Amino acid sequence: MPVTHNRTRQVTLLAMLTALCVALRIVKIPIPNVQPVTAILMLVTLQLGLAAGLILAVNTMVLSNIFLGFGIWTIPQIGAYAGCILLVGFLARVTPLRRWFWAQLTLCGLLGFLYGFLVSLGMAVFGQLSGLGFWAYYLAGIPFDGYHAAGNLVFYFVLKKPLVLALTKYQKSGQN
Repeated sequence: MPVTHNRTRQVTLLAMLTALCVALRIVKIPIPNVQPVTAILMLVTLQLGLAAGLILAVNTMVLSNIFLGFGIWTIPQIGAYAGCILLVGFLARVTPLRRWFWAQLTLCGLLGFLYGFLVSLGMAVFGQLSGLGFWAYYLAGIPFDGYHAAGNLVFYFVLKKPLVLALTKYQKSGQN
């Protein structure tokens, strides 16, 4: 298959996944910080690799923040998702994470807390929070990080099988 066809397929897939993540991030669930983006990013990173996960994260945050509100916080959000994706990629490389569903589920839940911490850290850098300001900002966000983590657990459990099946089918269809 020509290289340009493969690139076109990859770009198309990432565009569709970005549209899905943006739409699902914009849809308001009555519980704050509960949306399936983190679970989707983790699954895409495990199935398609680090580059796909990072591209999807950046595209999702930039495009969804155009609708939700774009500001300096977008940079720490992108950085936080990059940190989460790098952790998933690292653990997938050095452990048999891809074979252990319960480890994946646990990690996805913990990513809700890691994301919140990294956003707070980023806001300390870009928002010029210092010392107690950082800790006040971070501690005030812990309940929301808990909602994020709980949502991740539910969404990962629900999305793993259909998304892995779809991505596996995509990968196999490109080999023909």
